[in-house]
Amino acid sequence: MPTSLQSAGAMRPVFVGRQPIFDASAGIVGFELLFRAGHTDRAAIDDSDRATTELLRTVFVDIGVENLVGDRLAFINLSPRFIGREVIAALPAERTVLELSVSAGIGPQTLAAIRLLRDQGFRVALQCTGAGALPAHALEAVDLVKLDARATAAPELEAQCARLTAHGLTLIAEKIEDETTLARCRALGFDYYQGFYLSYPNVIEGQRMAGAALALLRLIETLQRPDTTVAEINRSITSDAALSLEILRLANSPRFRRREPVESVEHAIVVLGRDTIRHWALLLTLRRTQGSPVAIEQILIRARMGELLAPVLAPGDAPQRYFTLGLLSAVERFLGVALEEMVEQVRLGPELRAALFNHEGIMGLALEIIEGFEQPDTPLPDDLAVTAEALSTRYIQAIDWARETLDTLK
Repeated sequence: MPTSLQSAGAMRPVFVGRQPIFDASAGIVGFELLFRAGHTDRAAIDDSDRATTELLRTVFVDIGVENLVGDRLAFINLSPRFIGREVIAALPAERTVLELSVSAGIGPQTLAAIRLLRDQGFRVALQCTGAGALPAHALEAVDLVKLDARATAAPELEAQCARLTAHGLTLIAEKIEDETTLARCRALGFDYYQGFYLSYPNVIEGQRMAGAALALLRLIETLQRPDTTVAEINRSITSDAALSLEILRLANSPRFRRREPVESVEHAIVVLGRDTIRHWALLLTLRRTQGSPVAIEQILIRARMGELLAPVLAPGDAPQRYFTLGLLSAVERFLGVALEEMVEQVRLGPELRAALFNHEGIMGLALEIIEGFEQPDTPLPDDLAVTAEALSTRYIQAIDWARETLDTLK
């Protein structure tokens, strides 16, 4: 029976096959995670590297590796072509075992990539699907070896085990499909066991946020921190080619009247200032989420009103935090992403979370004020340290800013 991790909003389903790996005491030490296109035990793979890319995103971004394996190991199959890609280094090394098939060949470049990943804390496993001696140069570079107990004859399996044990490698017996095979592998001293006799793979369903929504929330996560460095902002923006071009076009537009051309995102951040870049990067990404102009305008009004409220409600606090508050408070309605799902995608401090969920604290008060202006029948909070007239002035300023901004983005 498939397991479902439910969420709501602008989402589509994604799937991962998960098969447990057991130790000699029948305890689960990890799970092999497998690409799946739906609720089926078949992979339906046309392009192995594309399937690996999809698997990594599903495991580490959409569902979350902790939801799939808990505190156990995640075993991920890679092709030799894939193991040298930079994306691997971004995975949590302490809980990831990278599996390579010997049949694909282990050349010098692959060995160099393996050694680099092991230096970074990853464990690497070789997967051998049949008879034949494993190359010594490869054995010296890995931590585990997985042997196919079904495809390897008993004498060959025994010889392989003796040789690999002498190298100090951890041995995994896979394709355990009956009690006889399990007993034989236990007698040979295998460390771990995997196969249909022990457990079939089950399919986990998760949800993937629509690309534009995810891009917006990822950008918010980077930009909402007051201490975000220029390098972090630059890296976040330049990872999105379209956004980078829009920022450069904006920095060179008549709006900012630069004498010298701005030729890089990092230069734009320096000359325009981090706060300006924060705002415009968010706004440009927001425009790509395909919402109606009225909905976008309402989000911009909320964000700007939050920013304008910061100096009167929380002098000394960073106004950009209140800009983020206003933005996030409207994203649920605008993008169709449940607030709980949004907070899973964006790491927020306790004050911001308490305001969004429960209207608590000064930030919660800011949201009550914003909502009071959106809904005329809702009275403003009592005992404010600012007059209703002053708040009205700020709300009109927020409306003017939102409309001017939308005109600029056309």
